[in-house]
Amino acid sequence: MRPVITAEEATKRLLVIFPRTAFDAVMSSPLAGAAVAALIYVDAVADHPKSLFWARPSMVTWMSEIMREQNSDQDRRAWRDEAAKGAKALSGLLQSWGVPDTPGYADNSRETLRDETFRKWREHGALRERLDLPKTSGAGRWTMEPHFADLFEPGLSGSEMGVAAAEWREAHLTPAAKLRVRFALEGEQASHAVTVTLPNNAGTRTLEVGRASLILKGVIENWAPVRLRNPYVVSVSEPGDKVLTADAKLLSYLGVTINVSSLLPDALIADVADSTVDFWFIEAVNTDGEINEARKRDFLEWAQLQGIDTERCRFLTAFSSRNDPAARKRLKDLAAGTYAYFADEPNHELAWYAIPGVRRDDSK
Repeated sequence: MRPVITAEEATKRLLVIFPRTAFDAVMSSPLAGAAVAALIYVDAVADHPKSLFWARPSMVTWMSEIMREQNSDQDRRAWRDEAAKGAKALSGLLQSWGVPDTPGYADNSRETLRDETFRKWREHGALRERLDLPKTSGAGRWTMEPHFADLFEPGLSGSEMGVAAAEWREAHLTPAAKLRVRFALEGEQASHAVTVTLPNNAGTRTLEVGRASLILKGVIENWAPVRLRNPYVVSVSEPGDKVLTADAKLLSYLGVTINVSSLLPDALIADVADSTVDFWFIEAVNTDGEINEARKRDFLEWAQLQGIDTERCRFLTAFSSRNDPAARKRLKDLAAGTYAYFADEPNHELAWYAIPGVRRDDSK
């Protein structure tokens, strides 16, 4: 049987494998760490296909660190055999060991494991589900893939773990998941200025270090060329009244005057077609600053002062990821008629708008 690992150490490693900025927190929570430790303890690892042991979520919730101290192969097999029979049988074994039968987690935590953590691990190739059982069966149906269990070998050092996690992601994640991880790690490790290549061969701009700049880079380099017909970056605003603007000829053509003291978005992009110009107001949100109703009104007032047709104004709030705390916190505040973009999923966009023809009943 594989060497046991503590739930605390398993959680630390899960955070390396599944960074929270790229993956749902249920994949690396303390409960998830307890699941890894319990599955390894009962040897629910597909090392031997002909003699697989399939675990139940209750084996995770019933397990505690004190129980895990009984770590001989004989004790571990005894624990899992009695746990497979039920809580009463397990309690009898623990009494014979002189170990408290206090569970590590409340029994209803099984639902989180089954419906969220295990499901997401399975989607990423970390866990195997037994499919020949009825959904109502109480028999065990989960076992770890050996390549995933390898990441929890106690002998792995911190640097070795980082390399092993990166190699595992490269071998087992989908291209979309790999992109989310890459963006998350770039944001965590960013220590240099961010260089952005502008569309329409308009050169490059250098932005200050930070996740917000990486988000803007994604908007300008990935979203704008695909989403817009003929995009030109009019301005990029940064802290300290630093504003990078397009060349004077383009500003003159668009009829826009950029004033540093004005309320400007993080980026203003003009979509120039043959007969129309749409202006996209972009906000890159690392913590706050989404385009809510008040900010949308402010931008529309600025547009009117510039002589811009407000019907040609468009609005985009950009986040690093749907998993990012800023997105979970601020999506609910987006103004109607605006869009949302996530830098780690560059081929998608969210729209928030009123359904045409639906009249609000103000009497209710």
